[in-house]
Amino acid sequence: MSETDARRPEDLRFLSGIILVSGDPARLVAFYRDVLGLPLAEEQHGDSEPHWACELGDVHFAIHPTADYPGEPAATGAVKLALMVFDLDAFVAWLSGRGVELCYPPVAFGTQSRITAVCDPDGNLVELTQLGPAWLDHLRANRAAGGDLVAHWTGRGR
Repeated sequence: MSETDARRPEDLRFLSGIILVSGDPARLVAFYRDVLGLPLAEEQHGDSEPHWACELGDVHFAIHPTADYPGEPAATGAVKLALMVFDLDAFVAWLSGRGVELCYPPVAFGTQSRITAVCDPDGNLVELTQLGPAWLDHLRANRAAGGDLVAHWTGRGR
């Protein structure tokens, strides 16, 4: 194989989606939609089972039943999601009022951010992160360096 053939055609820099597969998708949807507030809506495509999905920024997030994936393992390992929260204290108080226990109390994450976590009904870790200005500066720099999905797609002549 030549050096040219050995190179990737592109470096992957964008997350297109997060798909959680569950044996009890309705229970998982209730947690993510009704407790965490994700705008999940029921969908069905072709011969797939009904599932729930939404967009989180530029990322497609969905919960599918295991029946959509016959022959594939229902779970191949732990999933850890990180969701941005603008007011961590208020969100933690709201969760507490609904009986959702934290895995650990909010702690410093870097110099200006804070983080805690909960577990979803399938045992996946869901981090709740209040990101500080340094992270937003990082995102701004990432976009300027080509990390904006829409700008990247448009720049490819689409």
